[in-house]
Amino acid sequence: MPTGLGGHERIWHAYFDDRMPPHLIAAFTRALALDEPVQRRHYDVPHSHLVTQLQNGPQGEQLAAAHEVRLKTVRATARKTRRTALAAQTTPSTMTAVPARSR
Repeated sequence: MPTGLGGHERIWHAYFDDRMPPHLIAAFTRALALDEPVQRRHYDVPHSHLVTQLQNGPQGEQLAAAHEVRLKTVRATARKTRRTALAAQTTPSTMTAVPARSR
């Protein structure tokens, strides 16, 4: 059965439906397109010819610190997205004015 992958098996695939929040799809595609190296264990990559070995790559505390920076960035972006969404919902054009009472 042809796979359309040049004789290679599909390793994984992703599926998003219309209920997936757009900011999560955007984050996924941004992460997928990054060209920075990803730390993996020796047998995590099925095709060894696709792996470039780093001689002095980040280790231990450096990896933890980099991960913490990524988490802070993601959390800040999520907060900003929520604030923007809330602000859009409560703009003055959507608020109705209550007439003042006369005496």
